[in-house]
Amino acid sequence: MAETTGNTETFSGRTDILRILQQQGEITSEQADQVRRQQRRSIGKGPADILMEMQILSEESIFRAAAGANGFDFEILADQQIPEESIKSVPVKIVMHYRVMPVRVEGGILTVAFSNPPTMRDRENMRLVLATRVKPVIATPSDINRAIKQYYGLGAETVMQIRQDRGLQDRIEQVVYEDQDLAEESQDTASIIHLVNQILLEALEMNATDVHIEPFEEKIQLRYRIDGMLRVIPTPSGVRELHAAITSRLKVMANLDIAEKRLPQDGRIRVRLGNEEFDLRVSIMPTRYGETLNMRILNRNTIFFDLGQLGLEKEQMSIFSQLVEMPHGIVLVTGPTGSGKTTTLYAALEKTNKTERKVITVEDPIEYQLEGISQIQIHSSIGLTFSAALRSILRHDPDIILVGEIRDSETAEIAIRAALTGHLVLSTLHTNDSIGAVNRLVDMGCENFLVASSLRAVLAQRLVRRICPHCRVADEDVSDRILEEIAETLDMEPDDLQLTKGSGCVECNQNGYRGRVAIYEFFLNSERFEDMICREAANTEIRLEAYKYGMSTLRMDGWRKAQKGLTSIDEVLRLTSTADIRY
Repeated sequence: MAETTGNTETFSGRTDILRILQQQGEITSEQADQVRRQQRRSIGKGPADILMEMQILSEESIFRAAAGANGFDFEILADQQIPEESIKSVPVKIVMHYRVMPVRVEGGILTVAFSNPPTMRDRENMRLVLATRVKPVIATPSDINRAIKQYYGLGAETVMQIRQDRGLQDRIEQVVYEDQDLAEESQDTASIIHLVNQILLEALEMNATDVHIEPFEEKIQLRYRIDGMLRVIPTPSGVRELHAAITSRLKVMANLDIAEKRLPQDGRIRVRLGNEEFDLRVSIMPTRYGETLNMRILNRNTIFFDLGQLGLEKEQMSIFSQLVEMPHGIVLVTGPTGSGKTTTLYAALEKTNKTERKVITVEDPIEYQLEGISQIQIHSSIGLTFSAALRSILRHDPDIILVGEIRDSETAEIAIRAALTGHLVLSTLHTNDSIGAVNRLVDMGCENFLVASSLRAVLAQRLVRRICPHCRVADEDVSDRILEEIAETLDMEPDDLQLTKGSGCVECNQNGYRGRVAIYEFFLNSERFEDMICREAANTEIRLEAYKYGMSTLRMDGWRKAQKGLTSIDEVLRLTSTADIRY
């Protein structure tokens, strides 16, 4: 019997999963032989582990076959609500030791989900400890881990041990070194360090972009932003009394003042997880019930430098590639916070010839390090603002200037004058659509004729969630009105549309979505539009004129990606409005 207390669950030798899967037609004999050869080279790994590493089958298919081979029922815990009575019947220590999950109590028998078929000895030990009869069933390791976190809370065992530890205060102030490895630190004994690392590890494994730790009168609310949506992460009872210690630990990591609890503070943490490096931007603010904390997670190794991966269509990629090769002018990327504007600009810079062209960026903060590019970090407290940096940059003979964000009239004015004097300026702006950037610059105090002559293009974008490829099904609930709109946009018949959605599975944590893709709207300036901008034409007039010349809106691009199966109708409707429809 393989060990059941570790993170990787393997099946015993008596389980011939490969033969069962072959009989079911799930794998071929060649694939089975390949797994056996790989298993002989891998010490301590079973066929299930090899199958998952090779990604031949889904986790559910593998463990369902193993359950049948050993005579156990297979259950999906995510599809059912586990009663509180069952949760209380098994202590946290037993759950963590065996990596099992209580499911229900019926007729005095406790049904317990295992990821590995238990031996008779394991079953007897559990019966003696729990003083009740146990009926084992099989579930996937991912499903069991998810259920443990959902019903017992993230870090339940650690919190329980910390509360029992009288030396808690002696552990809080341990020194933290930059570039610590979270995985190594998490092997320590129970401490605040261990608990904080569990919170960060979970966020990184779930691909969260933000971590929110919010104190209230009787509880702590832990939330992760995943694929643009906030998700509440269950925490164990007792974590409220550890809030001050958690905050102190994170302040130490970010080199902030532990004693200061009345003023907002901002800092930065650099951590490693294996070979990946992450920057955490920490912001702490005082609230009525204690300090609330937000951490923005930036992965320094996995930024997309391929414009195609971002979601640009072939024609859009061609246009954008031409824009970043222009000798002068302003190219803006607009959208709300978290819509991927900076990532798009970085991907564009990566396409430029950095040997023949000098590129300087001014950012707040520098989110990713780019080879061959001079990057300047803003420090407003000492007078290094966007406008001050831009004035200095112009004396360094740059070809391309990236301004992290145009925030005020002074920055906007200098950026425009830089564009007019032979520099290509790339920047971001907060507007709802592409054409709205024109009025935004004018509202900042820029002259209409300067905006008209310097602005080359505006790219508006949003991030929509990708449908999980493992549970994609046909969407049969689309209204006739939406079907007609999509069909008209794509010049298709409504019956020919192939729209999909995610039904939810273990792979996507029952959300139906996994990852994000961008939808875009291009506004390309020309002499026709320059005249309209100079005479202060309304946004509506400019937009209607742009439609005549083939401009595609965010919503229209969203429908194209929905037809391709990349995203769902609900996602496009959530992030676009009826104002994006072409009339």
